[in-house]
Amino acid sequence: MNDQNHHDNHSDLRDLLPPVEPTLTVAPVELTRWVTRHASRLSVPGPGADLGTPLDDLEPLRGLVGGARVVALGENSHQIREFALLRHRVLRFLVEELGFTVYAMEYGAAEGRAVDAWVQGEPGDIDDLLAPGSSGDQDDSTEGGGKRVIKGLGQPVECRDTLRWLRHHNADAAHPVRFVGCDIPMAGGSLAPVLEPVAAYLATVDPGALRFLHTALEISEPIAGGTVMVPAYARLDLDPAVQDHLTTALTRLLGRFTDLREIYTERGGRMAYETALSDVRAAVTTDRAQRAMAEALAGAPDGPNFAARERYLADTLLEFLERSGPGTRVVLVGHNAHIQRSANQPGPLAVTPMGNLLSRALGADYVPLALTSNGGETVENLPDRASPLGMRWGRAATPEAAPDSVEALFAGVPGQPALVDARALREYARRHSLPEPVRTRVDTAFIEIPVLEAFDGIICVPDTTLGADTPQ
Repeated sequence: MNDQNHHDNHSDLRDLLPPVEPTLTVAPVELTRWVTRHASRLSVPGPGADLGTPLDDLEPLRGLVGGARVVALGENSHQIREFALLRHRVLRFLVEELGFTVYAMEYGAAEGRAVDAWVQGEPGDIDDLLAPGSSGDQDDSTEGGGKRVIKGLGQPVECRDTLRWLRHHNADAAHPVRFVGCDIPMAGGSLAPVLEPVAAYLATVDPGALRFLHTALEISEPIAGGTVMVPAYARLDLDPAVQDHLTTALTRLLGRFTDLREIYTERGGRMAYETALSDVRAAVTTDRAQRAMAEALAGAPDGPNFAARERYLADTLLEFLERSGPGTRVVLVGHNAHIQRSANQPGPLAVTPMGNLLSRALGADYVPLALTSNGGETVENLPDRASPLGMRWGRAATPEAAPDSVEALFAGVPGQPALVDARALREYARRHSLPEPVRTRVDTAFIEIPVLEAFDGIICVPDTTLGADTPQ
């Protein structure tokens, strides 16, 4: 058995990042001046503002986006109100002005099918699907037939308002916008959202394979929770042989799907097969993600192991594009750390983020835009084994920008959100042999990445606040 206390020294995963001193004492004056001169000033709606206001301030995006098939909109912290409102306006611009046809999110692929049905007009209430009040807490009680109820993080009200706009837009649109989730289920907390629909599928095409699935559920569900943190903590005390039994069951289930592809397709159709296969791959990836997080909590993070989730995120979107028509254009929402084009150095972070994989596959057809900020408040996301979600949210003051960070270059545009073409800034810096920013902020920490290679555009917000229903 594993030592139950060996994770206590790593209650804050930021401690696993290598300490690095800033490479500069002050931000490069020439680059700060360039940003001040060339940044496009954007609007951000205030409390209760009309989100249907004109989008003229976003016209600089037209040239930045060009003919790209996928435009990724990031954020340096989840649960930030201003980022969600800016992304809402950018989504409107990309849909209404540039003809984008898909809204994809860092959200479970299986769970996303119900969201897509809702934005296409099916009855129901988006709050029942996504509100933190209904799905933001884990409930260990049972319902009806005694099944354990596990609830996830949900999505903030600002995100749900965007989906309400999308449903309204689709009501009379000639080409309705699809919603696509790209992520593993329940933020990595549970295999049930993918294995339960697979069980229904197997009952019709191959009942003999259900034994692998049932074994996986019997092992994984007692330790499941609303995020990956709950099973990761539980795995610190779980016999490695039991964990290996889970992995073996999932591996055999995936092997069954690939070995009998033609038979499954004949019995259930190609689309049903591809959907079920994606769900099985999501279960395998979730198992690996939980193992990786448990290793990090134990003080032995291995960046390559975190790449499994990034691969699933990227492949889910790429496979959707392959199945879609040539005019399909996607707005993809995810954390900056997921959408960045650059790879990470070996360490506690995934070596190949989703954005790196998408860039390798799509080239110039992939355009990532980072969102960051320089003031106000941000989220502190801290692991907490006693919390129902395995973590707790906290409010923190946004730290002062590190001198060698990209945030420091926006000191001259403090009044409103500002958009910079990172490609033009990179070209200017290199032509004049100026030091490029080498880090950006994630929550309250600054991490090292080649920012001007990682993103094609950067939007910096002067002040941020937490979303209206951010769980505490």
